[in-house]
Amino acid sequence: MDTAALQQRSDSDLFTNASRLMANALEPGANYTQVTRALEALLAQARQGLAGDAGAYAHYQSALLQLHIPGDPRTEPTRRWMASEVYRVEDEFAADVPGFTALPVEEFRQQVDAEIAARSRVNHPMSVHLFQGTPPVQDVRFFLEHHWTRSYNFYSLLAELAFRFEAIEDASVFYRNLYGEAGAETPERSHPAMLAHLMEYFDIPLEKAYLNNRIRCVRHTDVAWGLALLYAVESVSCVNHRRIYELLQRLDVPEQPSEFHRLHGTQDEIDTEEMWALIAKFASEEGFQRTFMRALKRHFEINKAYFDSLWQQMQAQRLSA
Repeated sequence: MDTAALQQRSDSDLFTNASRLMANALEPGANYTQVTRALEALLAQARQGLAGDAGAYAHYQSALLQLHIPGDPRTEPTRRWMASEVYRVEDEFAADVPGFTALPVEEFRQQVDAEIAARSRVNHPMSVHLFQGTPPVQDVRFFLEHHWTRSYNFYSLLAELAFRFEAIEDASVFYRNLYGEAGAETPERSHPAMLAHLMEYFDIPLEKAYLNNRIRCVRHTDVAWGLALLYAVESVSCVNHRRIYELLQRLDVPEQPSEFHRLHGTQDEIDTEEMWALIAKFASEEGFQRTFMRALKRHFEINKAYFDSLWQQMQAQRLSA
């Protein structure tokens, strides 16, 4: 057996052992030793993966998503603690912003908005194919399936970040948004329920680094991470949803399944302005600006890798059909 094969077998054994330790640690009756052994294995994989090992990166992201997804309530404290330790390692590897200089708040917003515009998904090959071309229905279905994964529980991100603010007037920015996400006074018009109509229309059954990074940011003790993540998402939300709605119209999708995207194509501009007003309260501090830009940089790196992967999968699926 050659060296590469031996290394692959060794890595496989390590991943199997780490998975076994994780399963034991997440049993309701797990003891402290079982939990810490699993955590040590996970942190080692995280460091290895963030240093460039693709196999370790994929495995630790899968394990972290397992910690993020709701499970047995009795293991919630364990899962949150283990995840928080992984966040520490990810913070160590999060690249700084070269040549960073703090700016006045208004200039800082201009810089942030320019960065978001420059790294938008609009010009990604998959976006061009979907929104400027004539994609087959199977490509649209594939895209919407992954969009569901990204979007259906957005409300939980708002709730997590709201808890990071002691002042109710600051937290209320997210509670107002959350009120709308929950359907206001009409639960059946909650945004996940409306999005489910589209999934039913395309017969889609109910991604790991992208989802994990969103949760890590909103849970971070430094609110600059969460604010950067949600501002980056919300500030392009109107454009993205409007383009999806127009795509659905071209495919003659009825109004009810399309309503989620029609609604989000108009109202999120209000949420963005309210969120920036909150960001501006903290943005006079150099440390906040630096962390905010680090968070944006990390978000867009993961976002691009995620969309590149989806585009490759979409093309491969079409070729194999």
